[in-house]
Amino acid sequence: MNGYISKSRSRFSSKWLVLSLLACSAVVWLLVFTLPDGKLHVSILDVGQGDAILVRTPSGQNVLIDGGPDPQKLNLELGRRIPFWDRSIDLVIATQPHADHIAGLVEVLRRHEVQGILWADVGYESSVYREWLELIEGAGIEQHIARSGMEVDLGNGVKMKVLNPPREIFHGTSSDVDNNGVVLRLFWNEISFLFTADIREEAELDLILRRPGLRSTVLKVAHHGSVTSTSPQFLTIVKPEVAVISVGVDNQFGHPDGGVVERLVEVTGVDGLFRTDEDGTLEFITDGKDLWVREK
Repeated sequence: MNGYISKSRSRFSSKWLVLSLLACSAVVWLLVFTLPDGKLHVSILDVGQGDAILVRTPSGQNVLIDGGPDPQKLNLELGRRIPFWDRSIDLVIATQPHADHIAGLVEVLRRHEVQGILWADVGYESSVYREWLELIEGAGIEQHIARSGMEVDLGNGVKMKVLNPPREIFHGTSSDVDNNGVVLRLFWNEISFLFTADIREEAELDLILRRPGLRSTVLKVAHHGSVTSTSPQFLTIVKPEVAVISVGVDNQFGHPDGGVVERLVEVTGVDGLFRTDEDGTLEFITDGKDLWVREK
């Protein structure tokens, strides 16, 4: 009887030892795949008809630019790219107050430890925007109002510069909210990204005249490919090698505009144009010299 019990225990212990080793191995590999790899990762997230961009720096900092219209979609995308034990986001940037940019960020402020906020403080009224204002006011998070000329040092030589809104913000344009959106240029050595929010041709022309340095490797196309943006003059100055349109499937606005798509293809070629409604989330990975793209 005692011998039988002893043997049974031995088999039981070995089984759980193997399972424990497998579990430990899985954790180790999870750590390997989620720890910083020394490269810059820029993910244009598929969040439907809206904008959301996650930047993971070579040292592992998280920068979230906009949050799209759907908190659930955003949380799903973030969960695939940020380790489950990492609840911190170093910087949240709200490029403008419309719901297709800011709705997901409201939930981010509730679920994550946000270290800093950069945002466009423009006159606007909506229930989602009021909720955003109340949350950032009560959270005690370090805040900065975006203006051209500001620069964020993300370490390892990675920097992000604010190009828009201008010091004296736009008034009386076709859409002051759109034109005062936060335009950012992220750069690391030879590779650069231009994030253009929802700015229209008026803001594009102003950027061309101010010449803050627009040429970029990757262009996140403004306003989901709307006819109001991505003018030929602007594309001539930016000269992107790759362009990405963040847009929802069968959206009610008819985005992207066919003429805009044609202009982009002329500049980047067919293989250089991506769309989240067709390609899903696009992750760009760079070591500062070469650039790779990984589709969803």
